[in-house]
Amino acid sequence: MPFTEEQMKQVFDTNLIDFAIKHGYEIEKGDKNTVHVKHSGGLYLFKHGRGYYQFTGGKSGNIIQFVQEYMGIADFKSAVEFILGCRAYEQTEHLVPMVEKKQKGELVLPEKDKDCRQTFAYLTKTRGIDHSVVGEMMKQGKIYQAITQKNGYIFKNCAFVGYDENGKPRYCALRAPSRDSHFRQDVENSDKTYGFCMEGHSQRVYEFEAPIDAMSHATLCKRYGMDWQEDHRVAEGCLSDKALTRYLKLHPEIREIVFCYDNDVDGRDAKGQPRNHGQVQAKLSAEAFRKAGYQVYIQTPQGKDFNEDLIMFLRRMERGQEVIEDMQGMTQESR
Repeated sequence: MPFTEEQMKQVFDTNLIDFAIKHGYEIEKGDKNTVHVKHSGGLYLFKHGRGYYQFTGGKSGNIIQFVQEYMGIADFKSAVEFILGCRAYEQTEHLVPMVEKKQKGELVLPEKDKDCRQTFAYLTKTRGIDHSVVGEMMKQGKIYQAITQKNGYIFKNCAFVGYDENGKPRYCALRAPSRDSHFRQDVENSDKTYGFCMEGHSQRVYEFEAPIDAMSHATLCKRYGMDWQEDHRVAEGCLSDKALTRYLKLHPEIREIVFCYDNDVDGRDAKGQPRNHGQVQAKLSAEAFRKAGYQVYIQTPQGKDFNEDLIMFLRRMERGQEVIEDMQGMTQESR
């Protein structure tokens, strides 16, 4: 252990709520035991300041695991170094004062890195998304590699950008370019009603929770010989249909909506009861837009989401190719 006993005590006595606020996370009222981290989906911090709980997936942990999961610092030593020096824990209950909701300021996009190799490799190799799909989104400025610095550390993240009708960036979501990291955060002053959009030219729009799922769906369409640029795709960045609502106003030609939310088979509600959050929301949204006059459909992924479906599809393709190669080898040997 490269740290003294006193240093480790300081780490575990550090109030996680104070720590999160200091590093740019926005906190809002949760329930009697927790506070909610804004723009994070289902991330909650316990009011006693000693841990967190991720509603989606049911993960929990201490401050070190929080840094590893949500701040892009994977190894233990660097995570502890990052925490040391933050205000020590002082009370068993941390009360977040109620403040008036301030008006959103101007969105300032994170600095663009000199290259995009890490982001491109993550999306195409780790996530299996087609090169042409990622390349087109980068060409349109909707994906780039962001670089930020905090406390002497340099962080490189995938940036997914949403624009308004005038081409002005209004939303930006960051996520670590690593399957082992769960860091994801909306940039300050992001407006989720401007989602990550893949514009098409048909009368159909597909709606997703995340940009990676939208691009995975486009990749699957291309793999099946379809024109992936024909239909529209909108990613909300959460369980919502606000970005879709705005997008439909800008595209009155759209008459058909396909809801492609996650398949949360292991999801739980606040009482611990089974709840497939994505499919529950899909049914609610589908009913609302059906009443508004749209043709609505629900397309449920076989796995958790469409990126998981894409990965499974690619693995089956690889196994199929291996079988073909083995059969060809056997034929040559028999000759």
